[in-house]
Amino acid sequence: MDVLYDARLLHRPLSGLERVQRNMLRALAVDSRVRRLRAFVLHGTKAPAGLPARVELVPVHSTESMLAVLLGDDPPDVYHLTYFPDRNPRDLLLPIVAAASVVEVHDAILNRHPEYYPDRRAWGWYHDFVRRLIRSCDRLLIHSESARGEVERDLDGDASIADLAPLAVDPALLQALPLEEVQERLRRLEVRGDYVLALGKDYPHKDHATLFRAVATLPELHVVCAGSRVWHRPGESSDELCKSLGIGDRVRWIEGLDDHDVKALMQGARCLAYPSREEGFGLPPVEAMALGTPVVACASMSIPEVCGDGAWFFAPGDHGEMAARLRAVLAGGARVRELVERGRQRAASLSWERSADATVRCYERALAAARAGNPSRPRLPANVRDVLACVAASPHDDGRDLLAWTERCLQSERHLNAVEADRQDILRRLNELERGLGQTLTEAHPPPASPPARWSIRRRLRKIRAGIKRRLGE
Repeated sequence: MDVLYDARLLHRPLSGLERVQRNMLRALAVDSRVRRLRAFVLHGTKAPAGLPARVELVPVHSTESMLAVLLGDDPPDVYHLTYFPDRNPRDLLLPIVAAASVVEVHDAILNRHPEYYPDRRAWGWYHDFVRRLIRSCDRLLIHSESARGEVERDLDGDASIADLAPLAVDPALLQALPLEEVQERLRRLEVRGDYVLALGKDYPHKDHATLFRAVATLPELHVVCAGSRVWHRPGESSDELCKSLGIGDRVRWIEGLDDHDVKALMQGARCLAYPSREEGFGLPPVEAMALGTPVVACASMSIPEVCGDGAWFFAPGDHGEMAARLRAVLAGGARVRELVERGRQRAASLSWERSADATVRCYERALAAARAGNPSRPRLPANVRDVLACVAASPHDDGRDLLAWTERCLQSERHLNAVEADRQDILRRLNELERGLGQTLTEAHPPPASPPARWSIRRRLRKIRAGIKRRLGE
């Protein structure tokens, strides 16, 4: 089959969803059932390292340029929308106009949290947008049974058309670093002593608060948070909580880490602490298991399903139970060694090949449903499709126009910066000239004992300099 995979996240730095797109493309590229594999990417995106040459990148500027492919002379058999778009309402058209379509649902976290939006109206629009999106396709792709419940409970979708494709560890994170490199990277990051590692931003659903409260009862333990502080609502920030608990000096946030830094932190940690209450899958615990790091995680949503018996769990929000699990890890011994071994086995049971196989089977079901005239999916009348094809073929493209306008703005900014640099250079030269002339005049003509004359070369130079400044300012 001919597959068009929407990979518009590949221009961003590698994080969870970006890794999923890259690794899925790699796995789909070697599946014999996929005759041709194309991928939508934003204009200017470079192919990620290790991406097979068989993946044909299709640069796009906007929804119109994607419609042009879906409605063109060489449309794909299946269009796979891998991530809810950046809230562009026109993207609702994409799964409808495709011959067959699959929409991937990672989770419904943003639908459950109006407080993550600037106002209630913005959340209400996005919530309606996603619910309409998942009812506009032939099949849904999910990564956990927990996400199936989210489709039904939070998005009012049809869970019966959702196909399960569990994720796996990024190959770049599988190979452990040598001990010497781990120690060197920890020294460079200024990480010392016993610590637990937490990954991710401090959104409330990640529940760093429970971890901090647990660590407050363990005076010998430090926390390294590989992520950033983004939640600054008064009275709810991580810094305020740590200060009130008296552990501000035992909690360290580190941003901008590469894969090797993350691996070094995982390998050097006493355990990975994963207090998140809401996840559609949850890759960090599996990544830690693959590296032989014990995992203490919240028994909520997809986490027990994903971790299996490879982690120790605590009830959501129960910092006392979490502290007990952390104490057990710090104590070490046979139980911890057994936990680590079970974690390795659990991580090894997940693979991108199996995930790609489940994804292709989802494509096959989507094709079959579309060919049978799927009654649950909206269908466009022929005249509407013709109108959209005309729109897509138009030389007027909002995305391309915006890109050109952005480039013009950047050119103007570069010009202004060059003018400012010239201005600063002229002023610097005038200062040097004034100092040089003043020194020469002083050496040749020492100042008289009587009051200076009203006219002087220095005063004249200052006036010239002020005039040039005024002209440059204009």
